[in-house]
Amino acid sequence: MRPRRFPLTALPALLTALAVAGCSSQAAAPSDAGGTVQGVTDDTITIGTTLPLSGGAATSGKGFEAGLNAAVKEINDKGGVLGRQVKLVVLDDGFEAARSVANIRRLGDQEKVYAVVSPAGSANIPGSYPYLAQKGMPLFAPVLPPDPEQDSVFLLGTSQRDQARVIVDFLAGKDVKKVAVIGQDNELGHAIRDGVKEEAAATGVEVVANETTEPNSTEVSSAVLKVREAKPDAIVLGTDNTQSALIMKAVGELGWKPTIMGTSSTVTTGSAGTVGPAGPAAKGIYGTFISELPTSDAPEAAAWRTAQQAVAPDQAGSAYALQAYANTKIFFEIVNRMGDDLSWASFQKTAESLKEHASGIYPPITFGPAAGGGHVGTTGAKVAEWDGSAWKLVSEDWLEPGKSAS
Repeated sequence: MRPRRFPLTALPALLTALAVAGCSSQAAAPSDAGGTVQGVTDDTITIGTTLPLSGGAATSGKGFEAGLNAAVKEINDKGGVLGRQVKLVVLDDGFEAARSVANIRRLGDQEKVYAVVSPAGSANIPGSYPYLAQKGMPLFAPVLPPDPEQDSVFLLGTSQRDQARVIVDFLAGKDVKKVAVIGQDNELGHAIRDGVKEEAAATGVEVVANETTEPNSTEVSSAVLKVREAKPDAIVLGTDNTQSALIMKAVGELGWKPTIMGTSSTVTTGSAGTVGPAGPAAKGIYGTFISELPTSDAPEAAAWRTAQQAVAPDQAGSAYALQAYANTKIFFEIVNRMGDDLSWASFQKTAESLKEHASGIYPPITFGPAAGGGHVGTTGAKVAEWDGSAWKLVSEDWLEPGKSAS
């Protein structure tokens, strides 16, 4: 049974407190080698996550939850990790920043998990960075916030900014001269705007419009109409699943046919989370993706499909479920390499030792020291097109930003 939601009272005070170092009673993280390690017993290791199981991004949240559950069951059925069974605590944040921040704090201080694994909410997770910096608890493979260059935070999937750069390179290779961005007023939208701006300057593509939508709102028509006035060749989406679908439908209702492209988060590339609600208006859109498609022939993807069928078969076609499954497997690959020293310092050192690690799902993974540019494991992305019934590969290889134009 999923734990009850953390009661949210006096949220402004909570968020202010999180920004102040030393505000927690956990000032000395229980992670010293040879001592008590939070979330670990002789028989179990507990991890947690916060996901948008309700709200505007619920489609992705449910997919991530399903993938986490599939990985945990598979691991436990094979004997667990270092002889320990894995326990998973999942909290719903409703795609709201304040609830996400409260959930991560609850996971660390009340549920006392060993690590937070594969939480979703690129716009919401940064609010927890001050708390994580103070506590030292690992946050592994969050989806897909900006990099804080923080020792305990490990980003696995290619960032929204780098995906946006790949998008501009791809569009430039298709002779697109003018682009517009429709993005939310949050970290998701800002990261995609920044990536588009950076790569547009490098490729000579002109950004002719930049419109903003409010998170969790269904009002997108004003932004679409303003963008149409600028007459772009293509629209880059920096919006959540629900808004992206509404934008596609609004564009279609105008009889307008610009190229539309988004990231793995904004158009849910590889799943029907966005294109399904958009209906016929989604045909022909492009999306970047940062892990293999659910239909991939890779042995690791086949293993995921088997594991997913045993837990949540309705999510066996979800790119989000595959991504969360891979995140969890990679996390426990690191833990397995740690041996008897399960301290948080040991986790950081072991994760940083990964070099060109082949997961079969992601591009080769390398975590360098945070001080050397942040713990960002991958930078590449592939491109797919929705043909009205399925996502079709457009690029077979992982495209690196700045090198992707064809």
